[in-house]
Amino acid sequence: MKIFKSTFLVLATFLAFLSCQKELKFDDNGVSVGTFKKDAAGDCLPVTVNGVFKVDSVLTTALFVDVQINATTPGTFDIRSDTVNGYSFARQGSVVFGTNTIRLFSTGKPIAAGTNTFTVKYGTSTCTFDITVVGSATGTAVFTLGSGVGGACTGATAGGVYTVGTTLTPANTLTVQVNVTTLGTYSIGAASTSGFLFSGTGLFSTLGLQNVTLTGSGTPTTAGNAAVAVVTPALSSCTFNITVLPVVTVPAVYTFDGGSGICTNFVLAGTYTINTAVTAANTVTLNVTVTTPGTYTITTNTVNGMFFTKTGTFTTAGNNTVVLNASGTPTAAGNATFYANGTSNCNFTVNVLAVVPPPNTDYFPLTNNSWWSYNFSGLTGVGDTAYNVIYGTKTYNANTYSEMQDNFQATPFDTAHYRKSGNDYWEWAPTGYYSYFIGFESSVYVDINFLKENSTLNTTWTTTPAYSGLVDDGTGTGNLVPATLKYTFKITEINASITVNSVTYTNVIHVTVAPTFTVPSLGITDGVTENDDYYYAKGIGLIKMVFMPTALIGGGAADSYGLKNYKVF
Repeated sequence: MKIFKSTFLVLATFLAFLSCQKELKFDDNGVSVGTFKKDAAGDCLPVTVNGVFKVDSVLTTALFVDVQINATTPGTFDIRSDTVNGYSFARQGSVVFGTNTIRLFSTGKPIAAGTNTFTVKYGTSTCTFDITVVGSATGTAVFTLGSGVGGACTGATAGGVYTVGTTLTPANTLTVQVNVTTLGTYSIGAASTSGFLFSGTGLFSTLGLQNVTLTGSGTPTTAGNAAVAVVTPALSSCTFNITVLPVVTVPAVYTFDGGSGICTNFVLAGTYTINTAVTAANTVTLNVTVTTPGTYTITTNTVNGMFFTKTGTFTTAGNNTVVLNASGTPTAAGNATFYANGTSNCNFTVNVLAVVPPPNTDYFPLTNNSWWSYNFSGLTGVGDTAYNVIYGTKTYNANTYSEMQDNFQATPFDTAHYRKSGNDYWEWAPTGYYSYFIGFESSVYVDINFLKENSTLNTTWTTTPAYSGLVDDGTGTGNLVPATLKYTFKITEINASITVNSVTYTNVIHVTVAPTFTVPSLGITDGVTENDDYYYAKGIGLIKMVFMPTALIGGGAADSYGLKNYKVF
């Protein structure tokens, strides 16, 4: 299939580099729901870019972009951008209810200088930001810090909360004003009297007064006003005070929104099913009004074999949210009412389902957020080398397809599109993607029927009419000649048992694919390129793929993919 063929090409090119990459893992938490913070034009707002992006320079985690999301349901996230000019941004993790600052790390290597616009995706929400790539000869900027009375930083603002003993996060920032007189790259640092730091590097592309946001690091050591000294390489400096909160140890005083009645706007997460133990995905988010910050322990009554609880600290007075985690196993179906007890109480209702939802029975599941990871026979000892996740839908040629992102070695570089109609599965892909040995110079996208479930043994189907295009005639002169290409699919096994990576899968359909081509000017009719094998397990998806290019061009074993880990929703 398209997404796996592309992965093979990258593997063959970057074998040495990939051997040191790490395996991607997802936890079992629920998937968060929310939206990007952005302006009316769709630009990420706020956005902080750190680092100097240079042509032909391999990017590191020191170059990143901070964006903000508003999570209405806490849980895991997988945020990533498209690939532009040879590089991209991505981050996986988990978020809490409300505003979260997400640091997207860059990977790849910029190919050309200029301004690149990236689109990042979080669930169904998107926003854009710009990155300027500079040439290797770009010089250093000349600028001064805005300094007012007594050397105080003009218009400086701090982001985030600062508490003794709490390590700074991407939400902790310091924005300062600068006056740029010469364009170029910059580096600004700041140190506090309480043990934490700020820093920022980047590019000034405009002259005059402007703001720069520095990112925080370290852990505050003392409470009170911490003096922060901001310094540039040219020794321009200014100071700013940030209040550091003490470690809160006193009990908090607060009330649940809703009083002694129904908890106001509570948010229940996860599915609750009879005789099924709850997981970390089962939570309830409650709104509280804090009058005295401090520590808290909130526990509900035990109903139907379950209860909710949370221990933590409210650091600020006013409106807050708290996420309680569920424990236990529901013993009966129906509604269960829980009372949250703290310094006040309110109640919320959980609906326990009578039966477990039916499992996915598709041979190629297309449910959103389902994911699969694979290892490749050409690489050993490096864990999962291909990782695919269903991301949403796209419409092509009046058909709606599920979108699959190929996150090879944590760097997304390819997208495939699949749909199911009746018992048939289709892929929207270029005409040449099922063949290694013949590729059209200009390939169009078509709908390819790659799998038929519930079919009898030896069922065969061929793409008709054959796909047409131009190919190189092989003379070395670059001459192009007309050619056609077609694929013949055949079900060679049904209800088979296949062992992949020491796991035995049942109810497997084995499909072979035979691409053949015709080049009239060269006297070739139905020439065979290769024979590939695909194995699909019911309710799981593609578990194994074997393709034959190595064997056909000089011997050796065939290459293959094998399923390592997966989760189907």
